[in-house]
Amino acid sequence: MDSSPQDVDLEEINPLDLFCSSIDTLQGTSIDQTIPPNSGWAARPTLSSGVGRGQDREEMQIMCRRGIPPSLRCAAWIINVVGGANPNMDMSDCNDFGTFRKVRVIDHGWDLTLKSLFPDESDLERADVLDFGVGHDHLMNILLHDHGGVIPDKGIQALTKVLHAARDSLGLEYCPLLPDVTCLLLSFMPESYCYATIRQMIANDCSFYLALSRVQYLGWCKTFSDLMHRCFPQTATVMEQIGALQPTGLEPILKRFFVPLLKRKDVLRIMDIFSGEGAHAIFRIGTTLCCLAHAHLGESVRQHCESPAVFWEGVRRFSHSKHFQFDVFLEHQAYGTTTRLRVLTRPLFPRLDFVRRLLSENEIWAEEHITSIPIHEDKKPLGLVEGKVPMVLAKNSADRLRLAQWLPPALQSTKLDLIYSSNHHGRSVEMFYNRCAAAIHTITMLEVLGRDAVIGMYATQTWHNNPKGYGDGECFLFRLKPNPECFRYKVQASHLPSFDEDEANITGVDDAGQLMISGNSFISMGVGEGGASGLRMNEDLTRGSTSKSIGFGGDELIAPGVEAFEIGLVEVYRFIREVDGRPVDKVDVWKGVFD
Repeated sequence: MDSSPQDVDLEEINPLDLFCSSIDTLQGTSIDQTIPPNSGWAARPTLSSGVGRGQDREEMQIMCRRGIPPSLRCAAWIINVVGGANPNMDMSDCNDFGTFRKVRVIDHGWDLTLKSLFPDESDLERADVLDFGVGHDHLMNILLHDHGGVIPDKGIQALTKVLHAARDSLGLEYCPLLPDVTCLLLSFMPESYCYATIRQMIANDCSFYLALSRVQYLGWCKTFSDLMHRCFPQTATVMEQIGALQPTGLEPILKRFFVPLLKRKDVLRIMDIFSGEGAHAIFRIGTTLCCLAHAHLGESVRQHCESPAVFWEGVRRFSHSKHFQFDVFLEHQAYGTTTRLRVLTRPLFPRLDFVRRLLSENEIWAEEHITSIPIHEDKKPLGLVEGKVPMVLAKNSADRLRLAQWLPPALQSTKLDLIYSSNHHGRSVEMFYNRCAAAIHTITMLEVLGRDAVIGMYATQTWHNNPKGYGDGECFLFRLKPNPECFRYKVQASHLPSFDEDEANITGVDDAGQLMISGNSFISMGVGEGGASGLRMNEDLTRGSTSKSIGFGGDELIAPGVEAFEIGLVEVYRFIREVDGRPVDKVDVWKGVFD
């Protein structure tokens, strides 16, 4: 006798057969755990039911084109990738990877990988976010705003771990899609599942999912160009004329996975499809999107597009306009067929086998044109914004390189813009606050007279009159000369209050929210011994003091025995984006006025 739905609900379910729920490791936001009714996705997915009603890979691919519910993306993505990388594996074995049966195995493998890569916590602190050939400016866009805003510290740490594991454990050196793909995976997966998914993507050293070398990437570029000429010759001619089919011209798609072009929700839909169809989905959706945007933009493409950047900006504006509907685009353009009347006038997009053969042929071609691929950029000093007021303390490029190495990754490819100089704006706490009012993150540098020393502090919040304390654990003190050194905040566990400690005796000196303390007569950072400060300036910014700072390692900021000193020049800098010349952050000075 067949079981009714009610009977199925009453059946005992093995917890190990349940599928893992999604979790946002990148931004730390909550994920909608509801499954839309009548969507084809199982409301209570188990190993026996599967995540959806698709009984084979082809049916599953069709369902993924309609969109995977956010709560199921972790399980569905890894299942799809395992199936795509292992086409001969039974589907039930693929489904195992999305259930709790594999959690301990996947987590244990990740723990072993982390122990080998980062045997000490300091190893991770010194690690940078790797770009894998995507380029420095693109990487900064990834960290600053392209994936739901500025990626917080925990997200950057997770991204750093996974990318270092891909390089040091999986042997990847050049894979420009990897930073964006990793960010997308971490938006719905824990670190361990993200790493396991990437490991499956590169199984058998194939390019089904990712271009794993400069040669393969150049082969991808040639394949994209060939498919454009085959399927959409008119659009291909226009794109070729403006350089948009050159390797550097195809970066928004082949290096950035559509992230600069489409709304985030649409990029996630492409990720749903990509997890099961691999690179074939990128070529199909990418070429069709170019054709549709060209058709909408019309002759203005020829008249106004003098570079690939202008063309892609047109594509972006089109995809964000009311004229573009992603679901209609997928159903009637990207995955339409020639049998439907008045829907498409283009040839059917080539099948997977044809695209794979084309990729193989173009890899041979790419061997002869490998020098066309841009090389990886080394870390460079912070830039400078030249203004009317001359910059002094940050002029040296070696000092700006040190600062770039100490700053959070999101600020490492920015320019310094001088907003306060004691030589030009006068010496007073009031003027200091006034000039800093429009900036959140700032670098303050000051000259120590008689010591040939330059010290300073990095602030994560806007300087203002607040004796109670503010700031966070990203603040740090530094010495640029002599002997450059960065003093980062670390929680001192030995000073944490116990449950039986008198509430009145808790000073809160280890609270990262009290690192910046300032008032009408002083500016300071860090809590020093005996109530002093790690670095403090008086009301007219002429005298300073320093002491061993609790939480910053307890080392001398200037030199042993130096506590009080005379201050020479004081300068404050904000951060400007290299990409568009805009401030990285800007306080709304009109807040409350127009509310």
